[in-house]
Amino acid sequence: MYFHIDESGNTGNNLFDANQPVLSYGVLSCRTNVDALCYALHKQILELIDDDQIHANVLGVGGLVRIAPLLMQIQSKMKFDFDYYFIHKPTFALVTFFDAVFDAGLNEAVKWEWYWTPLRYLLIRNLTQLIDAKLLMESWRLCTVKKVEKHDQDIVALFVAIRETATQVAIDERAKEVIIDALDYGIENPLKLDFGCPDEKMLSPNAIAFQFVASSIARRVRKKKRKRASSILVDRQSQFNKAQAETHKIQGLITEGIRKAPQRERERYLRQPLFATFDHDQIVQRGLVDNELTISSSAESIGLQIVDVYLWMTNKVLNGEELPDELKALSSMFLGRTSIDGIFMEGMWKRLRQFESLLPEFGELTEEQHRMNREQVDAHREKVRKLKQNPAHKKSL
Repeated sequence: MYFHIDESGNTGNNLFDANQPVLSYGVLSCRTNVDALCYALHKQILELIDDDQIHANVLGVGGLVRIAPLLMQIQSKMKFDFDYYFIHKPTFALVTFFDAVFDAGLNEAVKWEWYWTPLRYLLIRNLTQLIDAKLLMESWRLCTVKKVEKHDQDIVALFVAIRETATQVAIDERAKEVIIDALDYGIENPLKLDFGCPDEKMLSPNAIAFQFVASSIARRVRKKKRKRASSILVDRQSQFNKAQAETHKIQGLITEGIRKAPQRERERYLRQPLFATFDHDQIVQRGLVDNELTISSSAESIGLQIVDVYLWMTNKVLNGEELPDELKALSSMFLGRTSIDGIFMEGMWKRLRQFESLLPEFGELTEEQHRMNREQVDAHREKVRKLKQNPAHKKSL
């Protein structure tokens, strides 16, 4: 399996550029190597456009229409699969804030299911009504600052502002209670939470979205019944290739760690509710092995030039833009079996609904189950009450 990977919409860690709210990755995959097999067809394209490489942004719609018949010949010959992953950047900033504040392993006021199950998506949805653009920008700054110890009062001020809004806005009452409890804990213990990052590039959407790329590689390797990828080629750019490579390495280590874990620990990991809608191979990312990424200039790879075109076209289609018939014909050859995923509000809400569909109907619950739930909620409320009264849990000034 040969993979060629490109990205679009790169603004680095600036998540609030209104002109580029989305970062996207395209993953082109094939059983054989287009760089070796399509030299002649590629040469014809370069002669037609009078350039040394294919670049969709340079060619535009008109230029791509001219070369569409040759691109279709390459697609027919290679039978590429193409996968598309994207991050809506402001939503990613909100999710990062959620992870910093509501991690039940750090915030003692958060009950585990609000972080470790799809209930997290319900809280994130409610947070959209409490955090405006100004507060979201401040939270992102605090999540990526290197020396967070100097910013404890900024974190407190952020929490106080969000809490004030939460007391005034009509949202789900249980969600409001959970959010306010978490913020109260953070106001007293700002440095116990997960703000700050020693390497901001590892928290960039470029690095986080590459986790989806790693999953795509594993899935395509499994589907084609291969043991591993033969080549993974990533388009060279100035800022984030190192972070992409590190993310890919970490994903591989996680996969290896799951495989080698004792049976009991592995089963516990596989059965957590966040994975309820995923199959076993998806969770362990079977097929993702220790292939190293190769960073290459698109000028040196036909595959990188093709994935640039496919990514450009897919972004146009998903943005609702109309393509001419020639490009529709080309896109129809690969989009029909394209996997699309990412970090965006609608996607999280869909995951929550999928999880809910696996649960029994409310009316099917027994009185014993209702009683157990009440007792657990009451016990946690008592725990939170004691946290708020116990000065030992308060921040050290």
